[in-house]
Amino acid sequence: MFNKGKCILASLIALIMALCLFCSCAQTLPPLNKIDAHTDFSVNYLNVGQGDCIFIRLPDGKNALIDCGLNQEPILEKIKNYLAAYEVSKIDYFILTHPDLDHIGNAYNLIREYSVGELFIPYVKHEHLCNFTEFSNVLNLAKNKAISIKIFDSYTCIQGMDYAFAFLSPMPKGFDGSSYDELIKQDIPSDSAVNNLSPIIYFECFGKRFVFTGDAGYSQEKLVVANYTNKVYELFYNNYNINVNLECVDFLKVSHHGSADATGEQFLRLLQPKNAIISVAGQNFYGHPSSETLERLISVCPGYQLYRTDRDGTICIHKDNDNNFVVSKST
Repeated sequence: MFNKGKCILASLIALIMALCLFCSCAQTLPPLNKIDAHTDFSVNYLNVGQGDCIFIRLPDGKNALIDCGLNQEPILEKIKNYLAAYEVSKIDYFILTHPDLDHIGNAYNLIREYSVGELFIPYVKHEHLCNFTEFSNVLNLAKNKAISIKIFDSYTCIQGMDYAFAFLSPMPKGFDGSSYDELIKQDIPSDSAVNNLSPIIYFECFGKRFVFTGDAGYSQEKLVVANYTNKVYELFYNNYNINVNLECVDFLKVSHHGSADATGEQFLRLLQPKNAIISVAGQNFYGHPSSETLERLISVCPGYQLYRTDRDGTICIHKDNDNNFVVSKST
């Protein structure tokens, strides 16, 4: 009996020592699957093949997601794994640029599985929703979950600690020549009309300036150039203490996967981006990116740095421990 008690005691002591050793080791190892260096602020252009998905970790701990790629299981898993790496349980700002499936394909599943603060969508008249089944399903789910739905236009803004989003297009519904009118006048919306529902968004954080474009085409670019030149944004956004500075921006998300129908010379001459990112599966998909667009970038923006998700994988802009901004790549 005594020997049996000694064995039990020895086993307990060994177990306690093992637990202590485990706890000691656990405290010195970094948390599994956590991206410590990036959690303060980062902009991540996810490699989702032929589509767009941009995840932004904001300095106040909030999260923004612009589009979410095609509805394919590997793409959905990649997005969810990336969100898990940042320990995301809530998408505070979910922006769906336009109803194309390579931009909103995973929205339904993400809204079903995650808490969403605000959902930003383009204006589509009710009678046209039948042309966009997946978009309609997303809206119905968002309504059922009582998510705040906001229809964006060129006067929409999002503000937080050390950051601001300013929507520069499209013009509010009802304005002559807007993409909304172009869409409304057609029984079956054309691809260009749907693409031009995409907002051109100015985003600034810690002094770094980004422009996001969805699939916006020449008409939206011309609108933005005209409004900027005529100080329309200055007059409006100054009321919100947002200084929209489109000259020599740090990062441009090239519109429509580098298609020839966007990223025009006038737009590029204004922006003069130091870096350009193309979210694309490669030139075997619809000819994206077009050689015409690539040549235009080189001629108008000499010295710029080009990143492509088909070659570079996921592209992450983040601050390092010395508060310098660096660009890293991952598969």
